[in-house]
Amino acid sequence: MKKLGLIFFLFISSLIYPLHSVKADTLEWKDQADLPEARVGASSGVVDGKIYVIGGQGPTQRQGADQTFVYDPEKNEWSSKTSMPTPRYGAATATLNDQIYVVGGLSPDGAVKTVEVYNTKNDSWEKLEDIPLEAKVGPYRIYAESAKGKIFVVAIENHRMSTYCYDPDTKKWDKKSTLDYVVTAGTLNSINGKLYLSGGNEALNKMIGEYDPDTDTWIKKQGGWSAGYYATAVYNNKVLLTGGTARLSVHDVILGTMYSVQTPKTFYRKGHSAAIVNHNLYIIGGEENTNGDMPRAREKFKSVLSISLKDALPQENNTEPPGDKDPEPTTPPKDDATDGDGDALLIITMVNGLQKEYDLSMKEVNAFLSWYKKRDAGEGPGFYEIDEHDNNKGPFESKKDYVVFKNILMFEVNKYKK
Repeated sequence: MKKLGLIFFLFISSLIYPLHSVKADTLEWKDQADLPEARVGASSGVVDGKIYVIGGQGPTQRQGADQTFVYDPEKNEWSSKTSMPTPRYGAATATLNDQIYVVGGLSPDGAVKTVEVYNTKNDSWEKLEDIPLEAKVGPYRIYAESAKGKIFVVAIENHRMSTYCYDPDTKKWDKKSTLDYVVTAGTLNSINGKLYLSGGNEALNKMIGEYDPDTDTWIKKQGGWSAGYYATAVYNNKVLLTGGTARLSVHDVILGTMYSVQTPKTFYRKGHSAAIVNHNLYIIGGEENTNGDMPRAREKFKSVLSISLKDALPQENNTEPPGDKDPEPTTPPKDDATDGDGDALLIITMVNGLQKEYDLSMKEVNAFLSWYKKRDAGEGPGFYEIDEHDNNKGPFESKKDYVVFKNILMFEVNKYKK
């Protein structure tokens, strides 16, 4: 019998704490320099470590502002840049390379299909071809993200979500497939080259829409949330949901799981911007609004807050921002040369106390150990696929468990006698 329990126990314990609430007194929101003017529903993006806040709605601009503000976290200073040609708020925003694309929204002339791109290098705006929406789409009903070197826009049309793709090389729009439910005041994020749509006011939106640009297909997944006019930012391939009073929600939209971190109480925020620079999360503008109404800018909400994600969340070895890399396989290839004959009982204890037992061949056990060691070194996927084989109970053709690395407390291997 060979026992491998308590391997790296102390190290693992330092990684799995987010499954329990972090005490508020261990974290701190810091006040940063105020916005030049209060903003709700602004477009925002991060380029070269600076945060850009564009348009939105100010206290005196009920139908959209046109100002472009930029925040330098190192200097804790705001400055003004060239104004956007079309004033608007509730627009869709996507950042690609050093440019920020603003699509749609509500202007003083009503809902627009206008597309304008801001070049952060030379502080200039360019008007692009209008997005070919079938009808005008109101604010907070249109979303944008970049993936695979292109801009994708998802908007409500005919009681479903239509998808459009803009190619910066050809400067043309193409209409793509649709998702058959509606997301109002939700969020869209890009992770590993795929898009994830969730949130909003509708109860149905506790599902997640996952879009694959390579196949132009949408699938529905569980694990979303229902919260309108909140903001999100991606960190370590997970979606951080901001807007509540005393917690930060962390959603793994790929696996459909989440946990929350208790933070010092702050003003309830809606219609704000969220951005991450150098492991710090910034909450910008918005307003205090605890009902389902569309948020309106108030003078007092110029405030900008930040919190250290290194203090609030576990730090995975891979902290690079999400890109367009191909996703890694859920199970590493088995090594035929692995030294191990016979069978064994693999017992995995999770951080919540749950124990799972698997009757496996030693080759399968060694494949699991190989994945675990690579994941511990920061390589490979964050979860592992285990075939339950004869453990399968019920009228199923097959049954597999997906074990998440950071949820493992300990494991042991009990090899059967020959």
